[in-house]
Order: sequence, then C-alpha cells, then structure tokens
Amino acid sequence: MRARGRSSFPTCLLALAALFGISAASAEEINIYTTREAALVEPVTDAFTQETGIAVNTTFIADNLSKRVAGEGKTSPADVLLTIGLDKTSQFASKSLTRPVTSTALERAVPPELRGRDGMWFGIAMRPRVVVVRRDSTLSAIAYEDLSKPAWRGKLCMRTPLHQNNVALVAAYLLHHGATETDAWLKGLRANLAAPPEGKDNDVIRLIAQGRCAIGIANTVALAQLRDGRDGAEWKGYADGVKAVPTAFRNGGTHMNVTAVGIAAHAPHPSAAQKFVEFLVTDEAQKLLAEAELEYPVTKTGERAPIVAGIGNFIIDDRSIDQIAAAQKTAVDLIRKTGFAK
Repeated sequence: MRARGRSSFPTCLLALAALFGISAASAEEINIYTTREAALVEPVTDAFTQETGIAVNTTFIADNLSKRVAGEGKTSPADVLLTIGLDKTSQFASKSLTRPVTSTALERAVPPELRGRDGMWFGIAMRPRVVVVRRDSTLSAIAYEDLSKPAWRGKLCMRTPLHQNNVALVAAYLLHHGATETDAWLKGLRANLAAPPEGKDNDVIRLIAQGRCAIGIANTVALAQLRDGRDGAEWKGYADGVKAVPTAFRNGGTHMNVTAVGIAAHAPHPSAAQKFVEFLVTDEAQKLLAEAELEYPVTKTGERAPIVAGIGNFIIDDRSIDQIAAAQKTAVDLIRKTGFAK
C-alpha cells in the first residue's frame, strides 16, 4: 500500500519545475517508509512541505520494515524510516538500516534516554507504560516493584508477558534490579494474577472497569484512544471508568516505549531527510504527531492533546532505549524460566 502526502510541489510537477527553471531546492523530495499508517503521518508531512517546499512520498509498511529495507539494500529509495515500538526501533542500529546523524537541534530536543547512540535514531513521541486502576480507587501512585506484593494477590490483570510492551518493561526492571530480583518480581506478578494473561491493553482496561481485577498494566495510548471514542461508546465507557496513576521505578522514572525515526543508511536525499527529522521536534510537528495517536511529545515544549494531558504526568526513566533493547533476550528467558509464560 502506498500513499502520497499532499505537497505544495508534488512529484508530477518536477518535470515542469525543470522546464521553467525552478530551483532544485523547491523541487526536492524525500521518501518515507513507515509502519505508522500514512493518514496519521500526513498532517506532519503536509506541514513540512508547506514550510520547506520539499515534497514527501509516504510508503506504509504494515510489517517487516527492517526486512524490506535490508532486502532493497543500496538501491532502496527510502530516505527516512519511521516506526513504533522499542523492539523495531532498536533494529535501526543493530541491522545497520540507518546512518549516524549529528544535529544540535535533535540533541537539544530529544532526551538522551530516547535517542540512539551516534544518532542512529531519535524518539519523536512517547508511550508511558503505567498502572491502571478503577476510577474510584484511592491509589494515588505506585512503584512497579509493588505490583508483586501479596496485597495484590488475585487482583492483577495484564496481557501476555511475552508481548513486546511487557518484554520491554521486564528488560527495564532487569536493568534496575538484576536477574535474581527480576525473577522474584515475575513470580510475584504471576501469583497476583486475577486470570491468565490474554488480549490487549484494551482488554486489561475493560476487565478493571468491569471489576474483574483491581489493577493492571497498560500503555497510556490505549487508554487515551479508548477515551476519545474511536472504538465506540462501550469501550469509551470502560476507559472512563478507570484511571492511570503515576508509576515509576523506586530508583528511577516511568518506563517509556517510543515512536522513533532515523535517516536510512542509503538515503538518496540525506540533507532533505535531516531537515525533515529536525522538523519533527519542532513545536508544530510535536503537536501534530502527539494528536495523531494520542502519544506524549518527547520535547519539553511539545503540546499534549487534552485527553493525554488529562491522563497525567510521567517522568522519563533514566535507562536508555538502547540498554533496554539489549536486555530483552534475557528478559524473555526470565519470563519463560519463571513459568509465567511458555
């Protein structure tokens, strides 16, 4: 599936640009490969084209972006790679799909924990993974460590621990506490389950709203998207019946997943691609990005959508995405070893 973002200088006019002597800069274009649906990227690409005159071609790749780019090799037309998820983001560097970028604008805007070593990728939006409880709960804050306490015996709901969102959380826990304590924590979570893990974060929210469990783990994106009604009135009712509480590691902050971007290793238009990536951390672009999927902006000045602002504030944990990605295999091994999941 291929969708083209609207532009003030679309590709079909490039020949005319040359014919009438319009400058190469005004006729320039870039190609984006993204696992985020093209319609969700379009507001940002339109704004970029409006500001710079650089046309943007967007190719939506539902799955296996890394396989697609690696297969195309040096002939790939991709200039920019944009994806959702810590696991997919980490592949930018590990599979040499992107190139190092040096940019004062990006380094100032994106927290160190949310960008790759040597500028191989940059986080452009955040997805805090937090604790969710019923709206009438008196719980006002919690540490991830407390989820394994006997006080929550038979009261915890979560999706499978082998889903990437939970693997990343376990990997972050491992970085904070080491293998022995993480093993004990996982056993505590297993003992506290109200029912076997199933479904998605949406289902965790539903089960809490229905009173089938008292506490759960979910991304704020799931809660925000249900609250805005995109999945119907029934699901909105479930989301309105629960709340997120400030959640952090005892010696750190809130675990974040990311939407991230990098400049392709063989980008045909690297200069224009860097202009686009730098545009993504402007206040205008951060607002548009965050509104599209109801994520949190990565910049301090980025504006949150009202629904997101209503969920709460979360401090970014100091363990970097690169560190968490490197610990994921060990996290999966621990999950299986504890008998939490086969």
